[in-house]
Amino acid sequence: MGQLKDRTALIIGSATGIGRAVALSFAAEGANVIIADRKQAIERAALVKDIKKTGKRAIDCHCDVMIEEDVQAALATALKFGGGRLDILVNNAGIGLPMTNFADMNWADWQRVMDINLRGVAYGMHNALPIMLKQGYGRIINTASQLAHKPAAQASAYSASKAAIVALSTAVAQEVASKGVTVNCVCPGPTDTASWRSSDPIWTAKKVADLPISRVASPEEIAPAYVFLASSDASFMIGQSVSPNGGDVSW
Repeated sequence: MGQLKDRTALIIGSATGIGRAVALSFAAEGANVIIADRKQAIERAALVKDIKKTGKRAIDCHCDVMIEEDVQAALATALKFGGGRLDILVNNAGIGLPMTNFADMNWADWQRVMDINLRGVAYGMHNALPIMLKQGYGRIINTASQLAHKPAAQASAYSASKAAIVALSTAVAQEVASKGVTVNCVCPGPTDTASWRSSDPIWTAKKVADLPISRVASPEEIAPAYVFLASSDASFMIGQSVSPNGGDVSW
C-alpha cells in the first residue's frame, strides 16, 4: 500500500475495463487520479465517486485522443488538479475491429485504428513529455497488447498498431531515461472487457483453449503491472514491455 502516495496520475481511456481497474488500483496505492475518456460521462462520474470513497481525490474530463487539442486540454486539467505537477500518464485508449482478412481491409477502418491506438498514444506522450522533463520526473505507461509480440490472423490493423506502440515507446524511452522520465508498455493478453466480450466467439474460444492458464484475465489482474511501472520500484525499467498474458507469449 502507498506505492503511489500523493502522485498525480492522468489515465486516458479509463472509464471502463482495464483503464478503470488501473484507476482504482492507483487510488488504492495513494494516487490522486484524473479520469479521461471519450464521452461515457456516466461511467466516468461513477468511477470518480468510487475513487473518492477511498479517500483520494479524483476528477474526470472528456478526451477524444484523435483530437490533439482534447489531449492537451486533459493534460492542462491534470496539471491544475495536481498543483502544477503530472507524475504519471497512462495512455490506454484503444479500439479493435471485427476479424477481417487483410485483403478485405477497409482503409477507413485501418486509419481509425491507427489514429486512436497509435496517434492517440503519440499525442499523449508528445504533450506530456515537456511537463515531465521540466520537473525532472515522470512515468509514462502505454497500453499495447500481447498481439504486438504474437500478431494474429485477421487482426492485422490492431496487431500493427500495438506493435508500433511498443516500438515508439522503446525509442522515446531511450531519449528521456537520463532525465528522470521512464516510458514503458503493458501488453495485456485476453482480458474480460467489453471489447473481448464483443469479439468473434469462435476466435475467443480458440484463444482461451490455447492459453496455458485456460481462462481470460480480469482487468484487476492486469492493473498491478501498471502500478509497478508507475512506482519507484520500476526506476530501472526503460522501454520495456510487461506482459500479463496467461502464458500466451513468453517474451
